[in-house]
Amino acid sequence: MNILENLKYVHILAGSLTLICGTIAMFSKKGQKNHRLAGKIFFWAMAVTTALGLNAGIFKPGYEIFIPIAIISFYQVASGYRILYIKTLHKGQKAQIVDWILAIGMFVTSNVFIYMGIVNISIDIFYSIVLFSFATIGLYCSIVDIYHFTKKPTNKSYWLFIHIFRMSHAFIAALTAFLVNNSKLFPFLPQVLLLIIPIAIGQPIITYTIWSYRKKMAKVALINKTVKLDQSFTD
Repeated sequence: MNILENLKYVHILAGSLTLICGTIAMFSKKGQKNHRLAGKIFFWAMAVTTALGLNAGIFKPGYEIFIPIAIISFYQVASGYRILYIKTLHKGQKAQIVDWILAIGMFVTSNVFIYMGIVNISIDIFYSIVLFSFATIGLYCSIVDIYHFTKKPTNKSYWLFIHIFRMSHAFIAALTAFLVNNSKLFPFLPQVLLLIIPIAIGQPIITYTIWSYRKKMAKVALINKTVKLDQSFTD
């Protein structure tokens, strides 16, 4: 068994762990042991699939599409993981060098991918769609990060919303890569639909989840404010 064959099995294992542990992390209670453990495995499995995805995209003809997917999905999972270590930016905490490298690197890379998408749109529309869709998300997230690093977030729960958004989008990217790489399993679907379906289903769920957390936190804040107001009248 040669090295390439070994890497193939490593990629399959890491990809499987990404999808399995990502699912466990999403459906387990936030903050509990199962969620944290599954999240850590998900992060490292994504790191492995990113490295192998880049290797395939660079050295295998016809696999170039996996380069933007690998880079931007890793940024999502890396920044989503790192945000847990900078949860008090609103209190004056400073982002670390690694956070700046991730954000600025993603900002530059996303703009390069968008430019490549424009240049290649008449040559390969499918590749351009991949570049535009993933690069737009990457650009948006990098701008949000840079803004939070330079201006204190006004919402103290900013880290939670970023964590949910980034990890969920990393999972969507992993699922998209799986579907595209195994498109032969879905001969009845055009490749462009394999790109659209995960984000079309996933984004509304992410939006609703973040909205529900915001609503729940706003309700708790209102109750606490009412209790403090009542106490001020009784003191």
